[in-house]
Amino acid sequence: MEINILNCRYSNRSSNNEYDFLLFLKDASSFSFLLDQNHWLDTFGDVNYTFPSSPSIPPQLSLLFKNVDLRLDFNEFSQEIKTRYPQVKNVIRFKNKFNNDIKLVKLELSSSTLREELLIKRKITVGYIVYDIDEYLAPANILICSKCMGLGHFMKQCTQVKSTCRTCDECADDLKLHICSKIEKCIHCGQSHKSNSLRCQVVKSFRSELTRKLLSSNNRSSSSTMNTLNNMSNSNFKYLSSDFPPMPMPQFLPTNPNNTMLIKLDDLLGKITEVNNHLSNLELNLLIERHENLFMKLIVPMFEDLFGLIASQNQDKKGNILDPDLKLKLERYLIQMKKIKEGKYSIN
Repeated sequence: MEINILNCRYSNRSSNNEYDFLLFLKDASSFSFLLDQNHWLDTFGDVNYTFPSSPSIPPQLSLLFKNVDLRLDFNEFSQEIKTRYPQVKNVIRFKNKFNNDIKLVKLELSSSTLREELLIKRKITVGYIVYDIDEYLAPANILICSKCMGLGHFMKQCTQVKSTCRTCDECADDLKLHICSKIEKCIHCGQSHKSNSLRCQVVKSFRSELTRKLLSSNNRSSSSTMNTLNNMSNSNFKYLSSDFPPMPMPQFLPTNPNNTMLIKLDDLLGKITEVNNHLSNLELNLLIERHENLFMKLIVPMFEDLFGLIASQNQDKKGNILDPDLKLKLERYLIQMKKIKEGKYSIN
């Protein structure tokens, strides 16, 4: 494994004669390799060392889940992902500015290889639900020089001799001795705001251009990785028809679930008719009237509502009928219910 180190910094010597070293790495693969403490030596030059804290996962090792339902058990969701992919360090649900959960979830990984594999698939199944996966890009931070108010460099890299006041746009040899007019004027656009304000249109344009470059760079990296993997997978591929036999014919045709429903409704309607005939043949008028009132005021409206509910479920989102035969059956049932009511009233 080749480790690419960009820079190394260390702090001043502490009271107990110790230093703190900070490593800057060039790529995500180097970071993911050194993130595992098992890859480190026990000592450096017979000198012991410790890890005071674990570094945060950079955006180059993160992914974005989209449309994650707010009603699911997020702990179970996270645990299932970590069980399937042990390289997943953290599963974080984003919040909006009101601190409410939203449907975006970030995955922080410890493996750059797994990240590339998931980006190629672009989808992942968790709990029998397929989610879209995309790259996670952190908001681009803009460097604003505190000496000249220029964009894209630090004060140590600044070549300007004098310092620029961030409020009034005037230059001075020493800002501590500078008498500011307190009238805000931006050095970039000339508008009435401070020169380091993120509301400045020039600063916003600079941020947009920087984000666009980051996006194009990441897209080129992902496409090159995908092409490499595709070439590797296709280089030794040879098509054989024997490896792809035809699918067997189905042994039986699937039954229509609506047929079972229609049979049950027919049976139910027949029993309702039997009950009605039985009530009409009772000799006790008081008992007949009591049962008929119960039947007409409770049971019949209940089944009318039931048939109406089934009819509403027999439509798609655009209102089109899914099963015309079921629609005709339900209309016939409703007509029979209406006739039962009319028959009841004609008896009285």
